[in-house]
Amino acid sequence: MHKFNSPPDWPEPPSASWRPPVGWQPDPAWPAAPKGWRFWLNRSGRRSSGPIGAYGAVDAGRLELATVDPGLLLMHS
Repeated sequence: MHKFNSPPDWPEPPSASWRPPVGWQPDPAWPAAPKGWRFWLNRSGRRSSGPIGAYGAVDAGRLELATVDPGLLLMHS
């Protein structure tokens, strides 16, 4: 399970289990996230790469790669 980690000065998510829906983008009026900010935490509260394809996920581009080569096995922690 991954938890969305809002950057400083962004509003808190509406609930602890909230995840950005597909296609979600932050309000342009919000300040930029700090450089290198991790938007996702794992169940232990440690920084995580996030769910594949989700906003702010470090590995979001791997989903596109998998559609190009279906023989690829994607491992995700």
